[in-house]
Amino acid sequence: MQKILYIFVLSFILISCGDTSNNRTNSLSTLIKPSFTYNIDFFRCNLNDNVSLFNLESFFSKNILKYSTLIEFENIKLSVLFPDNESNVKNFLLSITSKGNPAFLKKFIDEINADGIDEIADCSFAIYQNNAFDIIPKETTNSDFNKIEILRCTYNDSYNYGTFKISIDRFVNHIQKLDIPYSLSYVEDKSLKNSFFWINTFYQKQYKDSLLASWVTNRDSIEIKDEFTENATCLDSSVYKSYDLL
Repeated sequence: MQKILYIFVLSFILISCGDTSNNRTNSLSTLIKPSFTYNIDFFRCNLNDNVSLFNLESFFSKNILKYSTLIEFENIKLSVLFPDNESNVKNFLLSITSKGNPAFLKKFIDEINADGIDEIADCSFAIYQNNAFDIIPKETTNSDFNKIEILRCTYNDSYNYGTFKISIDRFVNHIQKLDIPYSLSYVEDKSLKNSFFWINTFYQKQYKDSLLASWVTNRDSIEIKDEFTENATCLDSSVYKSYDLL
């Protein structure tokens, strides 16, 4: 399954160094900005020695009602992301979305710390409040988890969101014709200059056939891939199973 995700990524974003010889400058492109609608933070955690995922599940099960009450009016969403295809999980991400309230987010994290998350895992709670928006809106499903792929990308010299937007629009137009449960999010990476996260979310386990038949073999995918690699280089890609807690 992860191989298929990697093939999918390669079909429109190069997961390697691309040719950046084209250094054109378009001053007007800098005026085109993303319409951000929320903030997101990813907190990397490592399970402590002699601690299992059962302990992590018990921690959140014990405190989830309190957390739900705490965030009731604050537009906070909490998810836990586990690396895909790992039988012995030792690290995970906590993903928290919010809407322009870093003070409350800190209060929420302080509550998690006060409840003893450090007894379960060592988490780096550095708050960046990365700006984000959904290019293709998220879907509501009854699935136990979603498959999420997070690509960490940086713009090539003289390129930016404004130059990238035409390629994004072309990609969205084609991918929506496939009629597969899928959403796409764009996140500004505040930890690295001129960088962003490209987040693919798949809502069904069996998308292999429709993906390969409809997109990877589509002749337009080559043109779109070339446009993407002209604008940006993706440094790495990680695949997770995402479970919504709040």
